[in-house]
Amino acid sequence: MKLKKTLCAICGTNEATTRDHIPPKSLYPTPRDNDINLNTVPACKACNNGASYDDEVFKVLVGIDTGEHQGSPHKIIDSLAKTISKNGRVAKQIFASNKRVYAKLNGPLLEPAVAVTFDFEQYGRVINRIICGLYWMETGRAMPSEATVQVLPGNQIQQSLAVEIMKLMHQLPLRKLNKETFAYRCHIPSEGTQAWGMQFFGLHTTFAFVSPPSAAAD
Repeated sequence: MKLKKTLCAICGTNEATTRDHIPPKSLYPTPRDNDINLNTVPACKACNNGASYDDEVFKVLVGIDTGEHQGSPHKIIDSLAKTISKNGRVAKQIFASNKRVYAKLNGPLLEPAVAVTFDFEQYGRVINRIICGLYWMETGRAMPSEATVQVLPGNQIQQSLAVEIMKLMHQLPLRKLNKETFAYRCHIPSEGTQAWGMQFFGLHTTFAFVSPPSAAAD
């Protein structure tokens, strides 16, 4: 009897020969806590290996957004510094604006900081991959490849829309992974649009809506 092949949770077409971390393992700098259970899903080599650069950029974005509020901020800062110093491509991209902005610190003084730039398409690809992995964890099958994913970072949408989305999200069960450093809620109907909300380290929030192939084609 021939064993059935396991398909990649990310693309849903290629045979899975590796495991991909959901969310990306790079978010957790080494040395990692011994008791943290990082989640993985079956993945093909193309989907797994092809995402490393996007993951590095995403790591820097989330690290800058949440690092000082995490349990070991110095470890996060060191990890980001190593990533930027060792990966010239990442450094060139995130500092491409060459701008100096002023950030308000404790007290009335404004101190200079450097503006960073992120590629929204890269950000969207990482969130898309995370959703595909979570969908596989929730349903045991791959996301339809023709589905359309609309990503809405929490800090880039109007407050009124964010309030309405949060009302929807709070009606859904809360799932917590990786020692509660990553949380998500989802609505996966048998037909129609899926709704996703996720939060990294209690601060960085992203929403997404996934339209089925039939709706995307209309």
